[in-house]
Amino acid sequence: MADTTINAQAHCKMLLHAARYPHAAVNGILLAEDNRNKDSKPLKFVDCVPLFHVSLGLSPMLEVALLQVDAYCKSKGLVIGGYYQANENYTDNELNHVAKTVGRKIQENFHDGLVFMIDNRRVRAESVSQAYRIHTHKESGWKEIDRKGSTEEDIMKEECLYALLKSGAHRHVVDFDSHLDDVRKDWRNLELNDLISRCT
Repeated sequence: MADTTINAQAHCKMLLHAARYPHAAVNGILLAEDNRNKDSKPLKFVDCVPLFHVSLGLSPMLEVALLQVDAYCKSKGLVIGGYYQANENYTDNELNHVAKTVGRKIQENFHDGLVFMIDNRRVRAESVSQAYRIHTHKESGWKEIDRKGSTEEDIMKEECLYALLKSGAHRHVVDFDSHLDDVRKDWRNLELNDLISRCT
């Protein structure tokens, strides 16, 4: 498996989405630089697209969202490289059927695809470190990836997320559910991207 990094924009948007809907399960996809034609293949997640907070496993809506995001990725030289999910139950951060199914589908199209399971207990301003576990699929099934200790970049991302949560930035996250209710709401979250960029 390729070395993996996740930048502040992808990291913060994913966790702000979970903070936006603490009463519900949420999911989304992570966008990575397309490394398929390169000799050195570090996997770099550079953005995320929040998908749903109403019904995670609704296939027609998921297909519509993935088609739009895939077209966006092609225009930016990105790929759908990962999936994230926070379960509805506060203490449940295990892979369920939806996470496994979507994760396998992503891996069919992008070999290094990963699944990030968010730990709801760590999506608070007071505790933002190690807020998710990363899984990959091997022949023997889903396996959690051992992560190294916190780096200077990890600490910077946690400080940025802390500041964003304290300022209430999570209330401005737009996911695909919100976009489908009102198409004027932009699922790319460009204003939030700018806010994260200023924070870092």
